[in-house]
Amino acid sequence: MKSQNKQKIMMLFSGIAGKYSENPDYFLGAQIEFVSGGKKFNGTVKEIEGVLEYSFLSKRRFESVNDLLSAVCDDMLKYDSATFSYRERGKTTVISADDRNVKISATETEGEYVDTAQLRSKDYIINPQKAQKLMRVLGYLTEDGKIKNDMIRKYNQTERFIELIAPMFDDIKDNTTLRIVDCACGKSYLSFVLNYYLWEVRRIKAKFIGIDISENVIAESRKMAEELNYKNMEFICEDLRYYDGAESPDIVISLHACDVATDMALGYAIRRGAKKIICVPCCHKELLDKYRKDDLAPIIKHGVMRARLNDILTDGLRMAKLEAVGYSVSCVEYCSPLDTPKNLLIRAEKIKKSDKAAEKAYYDLLSELSVMPSVEAYSMISDEE
Repeated sequence: MKSQNKQKIMMLFSGIAGKYSENPDYFLGAQIEFVSGGKKFNGTVKEIEGVLEYSFLSKRRFESVNDLLSAVCDDMLKYDSATFSYRERGKTTVISADDRNVKISATETEGEYVDTAQLRSKDYIINPQKAQKLMRVLGYLTEDGKIKNDMIRKYNQTERFIELIAPMFDDIKDNTTLRIVDCACGKSYLSFVLNYYLWEVRRIKAKFIGIDISENVIAESRKMAEELNYKNMEFICEDLRYYDGAESPDIVISLHACDVATDMALGYAIRRGAKKIICVPCCHKELLDKYRKDDLAPIIKHGVMRARLNDILTDGLRMAKLEAVGYSVSCVEYCSPLDTPKNLLIRAEKIKKSDKAAEKAYYDLLSELSVMPSVEAYSMISDEE
């Protein structure tokens, strides 16, 4: 290949270097095909513990992406033609060069064929045709690429969940990297789906941290992240009551954290000043035998009625607390109660430091009900304690 091509190749490689420097967590690897006469030779680039390894003829390691690309360019010029394919999550950028020209192209990464006949007809945000690897790892697909019958309902729930929280990301500025903390994360299914959605669909960068007290689910989440090559996810085995982290979160999510674990998550979000909160509460037990409402005694003397009112009061007090400390709060049912009765989605966005009127109404209500919910205690723990 003509040596004059070096300037053109390096100019395009400067864009690749920028991609890698801005989004290292989304880099999957690179492949290079060298052609001489009728023979083809292949090289690869992969990242190992923060160092780029270039394998062609021998293995070389580079601390700098620019040094790596310069070495690749030198090798490309030794052949009649060459193609460099840079792969990141959801996209492949290809630079091809020969004696006639040097050009660049980009394509979205398509998944394998997935049989979607079992799903109702609609345009899915998490497109099963493209997200097939994610769906396999999360257990939505059979070995032959079909949606499992017992997962269709869950898949539609997941889609609805993303649909409802999608507007919360409309104000994210370009080149922002969100810090998202999943409290009592369990196996982190929805965090994995949200991770996919933010980058593959919206091109929004994010760092995910999952916190759970169970070593088993943390190990399982780490395993899935490794299989998916989601390098922007970290999972920590720790008691949520005492977790504060080095940096304040932009978004806190808590999905089906049982009973007061939801309050631990909301408390963490409040004391660390999270900008947004996404919460699906579960298993309301704490206030069941504590709240009093004498004028409702003829109704709540029946256990089932007391339990149902307890669910409403518990989540209502949580939302009132969020409003008191300056959040704008909304709640919706994100799936049918036939699927699960624990189907309330709470969305909150910080709009002010506090709201004195909402704060007074909240504490008056606590006094009237003779309760002190756990969210109150967990939101008051300071960094120094």
